[in-house]
Amino acid sequence: MKRVFVQTTAHCPLAALVLFLQCAVPLTSQEIWNLERCIRHAQEANLLVRQAQTSARVAMMSERQAKASRLPSVNANSTLGEQFGRTIDPATNQFVTSGITFNSIGLTASVPLFAGGQIHHSIRQAYWDTQAALADAAQTTNNLALQVAQAYLNVLLAEEQREIARRRVEQARLQLETTAKLVEVGSAPVADRFNAQAQLVREEQLAVQAQNTLDLAMLALKQLLQLEPEYDLRIERPRIEPPIDPAPETLSLTSVYAVAQETQPSVRAAHFRVKSAQVGVALAKAAYYPNITLFASLNTNYSSRFRDFNNPQILGTVLGPPVTVRINEIDVPVQQYVNIIEFPRLSYFEQIERNFGQGFGLQISVPIYQNGRNRLSVERAHLGVVSAQLQENQVQQQLKNDLQTALANARASRLQLEAAQKTYESMQAAFTNTERRYQLGAANLLEFTTARNNRDNAENDLLIARYDFIFRLKILDFYLGREIKL
Repeated sequence: MKRVFVQTTAHCPLAALVLFLQCAVPLTSQEIWNLERCIRHAQEANLLVRQAQTSARVAMMSERQAKASRLPSVNANSTLGEQFGRTIDPATNQFVTSGITFNSIGLTASVPLFAGGQIHHSIRQAYWDTQAALADAAQTTNNLALQVAQAYLNVLLAEEQREIARRRVEQARLQLETTAKLVEVGSAPVADRFNAQAQLVREEQLAVQAQNTLDLAMLALKQLLQLEPEYDLRIERPRIEPPIDPAPETLSLTSVYAVAQETQPSVRAAHFRVKSAQVGVALAKAAYYPNITLFASLNTNYSSRFRDFNNPQILGTVLGPPVTVRINEIDVPVQQYVNIIEFPRLSYFEQIERNFGQGFGLQISVPIYQNGRNRLSVERAHLGVVSAQLQENQVQQQLKNDLQTALANARASRLQLEAAQKTYESMQAAFTNTERRYQLGAANLLEFTTARNNRDNAENDLLIARYDFIFRLKILDFYLGREIKL
């Protein structure tokens, strides 16, 4: 915690003390993370969840693209180039031998009228694929929440075990001091001091192991949260007690399985994929039907050789070459005046306007023989349905197996907790009796240490059994679709 200090003179120590207390304001505070925040942060930062969400968005875009197939398509095209040698003038459709600069512009539009149901079935299949992708993303999110809950409980368990280990170290240190005093006054043998020292060293070793376990548990939680190892993570430590009457024995596999089928996204995803595969059969059969498309087009062009033949220009008159004409069996040369005519060039925009053309029509494509590809596609689609149904059955069977294991673990964990509680109570009573006898001198240090170790081991087993039972109940909550929280 950072504090602000104000420097004052030494002439008024009381005023300096009052001013210090007023200015000692904390600048930062460590934020505490509870389980709900850890789950929420992990779901926002985890790469697997983000990847699953990205896959779902891709599926949604594919569905939008399938729906857009019903809309018309409009394309514009333009070609600009230079031709050399003997070529055909694109404007006059005549052979020329000089260079030509040409430009053609077109606009085409088409809309499908009938495609054998391919567009309709494609939209339906894309819809089921989107639902399956969304369910996969939800399943990934739920699995991550369960993993975070387990890591969170592991940290809480490790913290309590560390506190117990520290308390044992302090008890062993006090016991060593007490034993040393008794040895000094001759009330206890020297061997008791060595035994007390050995017990202290052992408790310190166990404390180090408990700290290492806590560090590893905290590191695992940070990895799930996508936090750096150096991040100072502080988690909330609520008082966790098992429910008074969770009654996992009253839950039947049939009832839990019926609920889990409705709440588990993995089951829904498998069902959606069966739907998609069934639509895929109809989509493959649609290739047997003809396609009818309505189209329309606009086009025009320009050529540097194009002339305005409707508006000739007379540049002058010249005497033409003589032509021999036979009159009364006599060849007579005849000449006439010929006009010199030139056809002007049309400008670019005048040609574009004059050469403008339109067209529309229907295009029909009837499949006659496709090398057996359509038949094989239909057979492959039927196999896809069988594969999807087998995958759905496998998911349901795996869910049933997981539920059987979860129920068995919850029931066994409750029995283990009850047994650990009884063991701890008996060990606590035995330790209390041995401690009283040790204080009266009726028991030696070895008996006292053994009773205390048995009590501490029973306490640790009880702690582990309590957290294990709580986690088993959270697994059942997970399958029942309940929110995971403490």
